[in-house]
Amino acid sequence: MRWYRELYLGPTASRHIHGIREKAVEGRIMAGVYYITPSSAGEGLLDIYHNGMLKQPLFSHLQCTDIVGVAYGKPEAAELVRVIIEDIYRKTGGLDVRNYFKDQDFGEY
Repeated sequence: MRWYRELYLGPTASRHIHGIREKAVEGRIMAGVYYITPSSAGEGLLDIYHNGMLKQPLFSHLQCTDIVGVAYGKPEAAELVRVIIEDIYRKTGGLDVRNYFKDQDFGEY
């Protein structure tokens, strides 16, 4: 799992991000915590996963594990996706999410 250096955070998640990251490193599943990742599907923009989904062996080889955003609760996650997409569009004039998030922009926690 890699974390975007300029991680997008929902308001609730921002108050708890240090604890969320520590628990993620420990491999703990956290109720209500959602990760935003670049889409695992070729034509999608972003995916929203409950943090526990990234731990499931059945899905682990299919999912992107580059975390670009963290939110608490589904409504906050959906709003955060909107913010990220608007930010990308404002900065680039397009919606090429894959090229917006560069490999060097990620690091381990």
